Amino acid sequence: MVEGNKSGKILTVRVHHENLDPRTFRIPALWIGRAAWLAWGLLLITLLSSTYAIREYFSERSARPELVAELENEVQSLKIALEKRGGAPAAPGAAASPVDSKAVAEKPAPPANGTPLTAKDGVWSGLADQIKLPAPGQTPSIGIGDARLEWQGKFAMFSANVAYRNPGKGSQQGHLVILGRANGRILAHPDGVLNTASGSALFDPGRGEYFSVSNFRVLKAGLGPFDSPDQLKEIQVFAFDFDDRLILFQTYKYGK
Repeated sequence: MVEGNKSGKILTVRVHHENLDPRTFRIPALWIGRAAWLAWGLLLITLLSSTYAIREYFSERSARPELVAELENEVQSLKIALEKRGGAPAAPGAAASPVDSKAVAEKPAPPANGTPLTAKDGVWSGLADQIKLPAPGQTPSIGIGDARLEWQGKFAMFSANVAYRNPGKGSQQGHLVILGRANGRILAHPDGVLNTASGSALFDPGRGEYFSVSNFRVLKAGLGPFDSPDQLKEIQVFAFDFDDRLILFQTYKYGK
C-alpha cells in the first residue's frame, strides 16, 4: 500500500504471521530512491576502479619488458636448477677468476673510422672509447658457471648460469654481449649489437642483452650459422654495467 502525505509518498508494508497481530512498516519512498542511487554509485566506483587497475597493469607490463623477462628467466633458472644432475653455478662466496690484468693493463687505440674489424684484431681493440676497464686483479660482482654448448643444425646454442656473488645484498644490472669467433668471422648475440664497418668500435654495449641478477639467472645465446662445428673456435662473454664499465670477461675455447 502506498499512501501520500505532505512529506511525499510512503510505502506501507503490512506483515502477517500465523495468529499474531499484523505488523505495519512505513518506509518513505525517498529513502528507497536514495538507497538505489547509493547502490548504483558503489557499482560505478567498482567498475571504474577495476578498469583503472587493469589499464595500469598492462601499462606497467608494456613499459617494463625487461622486468617481465627477468621474472621469466628467474622461473626458468629455478626449473633448470631442480632438473640439473651434476655441476653447479659458481658459488656466491667462491673466488672468481679476475679479468686478465695483462689484457686490460693497456687498451690499444681503436681503429680509424672505415677500418673493418676482423677476429685477428683482438677483442680489446674493438672496445669503444667510453668503456672503463676494471682494475687488475679485481674480483667481478658476478660469475659464470655451468657453461654448455649444444648444436641445433648449423647453429651453436650456448647457455650458462650467471650468479651474483653477494646474494641478499642488492643486485647487479647491466648488459651482456656474447661473441663467437670462427676463422676470421665474428658472430654476436644479441642481434644488432655489432657496429657497422664504419664504426670505431666492434660492438655497442648499450645494445647488449639486459640483465638483472640478485641470485642467478640463465644466459642463452644462439650463434651461427656454421658450415661445421669445427669452425667455432671460441665464445667470449662480456658483462657491462650501465656506466659502460666492464664487469666480467670470460672466454670458452672450442674446436682445435
